[in-house]
Amino acid sequence: MAAKRSVAANRTVEALRSSNRDAALATDNPFDFAQAALSVIRRRIPFDRGMVGTADPATLMITSATMVDVTDPTGRAVEIVAELEYGTSPYANTYGRLARKPEGAQMIRDAIDGDVRDALPYQQILEPLGMDDEVRLVFRGRDNRVWGGGTLMRGPGHRFGDADVKALAEIAREIGEGLRLSLIRQAPQMVAEVSDGPAVVIVGEDDEVESVTPRALEFLDRMGGDSQVRMMPAVAAAVRFRNSGDVVVTRMRTADGEWLVLRAGRLDGRGAAGRVVVTLEPAHPAQVVALVTDLYRLTARESEVLGHVLACETRAEIGQRMFISPYTVQDHLKSIYAKIGVNSRQELVAHLFFAHHLPHFGAPVGPDGSFVGTTRSGQNP
Repeated sequence: MAAKRSVAANRTVEALRSSNRDAALATDNPFDFAQAALSVIRRRIPFDRGMVGTADPATLMITSATMVDVTDPTGRAVEIVAELEYGTSPYANTYGRLARKPEGAQMIRDAIDGDVRDALPYQQILEPLGMDDEVRLVFRGRDNRVWGGGTLMRGPGHRFGDADVKALAEIAREIGEGLRLSLIRQAPQMVAEVSDGPAVVIVGEDDEVESVTPRALEFLDRMGGDSQVRMMPAVAAAVRFRNSGDVVVTRMRTADGEWLVLRAGRLDGRGAAGRVVVTLEPAHPAQVVALVTDLYRLTARESEVLGHVLACETRAEIGQRMFISPYTVQDHLKSIYAKIGVNSRQELVAHLFFAHHLPHFGAPVGPDGSFVGTTRSGQNP
């Protein structure tokens, strides 16, 4: 009997892996992939409500959320989740702690000491949603970096079992790699028209959003996913800053392919309890190199070569700057081409232009050579 159960469990895992790989190949962006991944899991491991979100690998902060059958009965879901995950309670940083565990999946009852019904995550999230059990996951890619996280919930009388958690842990890497690949594959689908002026969100002492400039609202709208959670990245950054005291810098990518840099810091002089200002801006070219390095798993040397290539330097010039021979430069270039999936410098530059440069095209250029201001829609290169 045990052998039969083991065979059935293995078949379930292999089916989940195969289906998630298919979903990764069939989708063009992380939002569509997240929806597909949730559907794949639900067919094999039923759940009542679920979420898959992308995360900045450098900070582990959530940058988008795709939900299934999740409502907001309190009207403060974003603030509650941010306060629990990035605050100072004993239940904070659950995804960060989970990211340090090799399995990457955990039931809420294993994560919380004592009666789970006395814990804030149960009282403030599960209970209002009519749920009784939860599994949390982190999704690593093949590069072993965390590209997202998720949560699956069940109602009373239908708790997750050890076999469910084991199966989810075994397919978490497929989902992480799917999220990573969807970010790579996602190319700009349009050049959005963005309002003039600063992109600023003001978050009050109670972690409620007090005001949003039109440009910031447009940036957040372009993150895609459920409109109910569009403020999540800004609120999460504010809560992280409030509880750490350090300026928070994280990265996001819009649904139409533009990379943004998000910063949070103190607005007034009332210390950590005061209001927090969150700004959003397009990533500068140097930051794009770092983003591409993360996405394509480039080495430090390859990243340096890429920066010189984007500056239109020759192999000989790159070699002189890096104190290596032109032949070694060519070896690095071959490795970069293989990882990004191109065959030449021309293809490399074209690929990065359409994926990372085109969304800014038509915007003013600042004194440092990077784009500033707005992107003009409808203008051809």
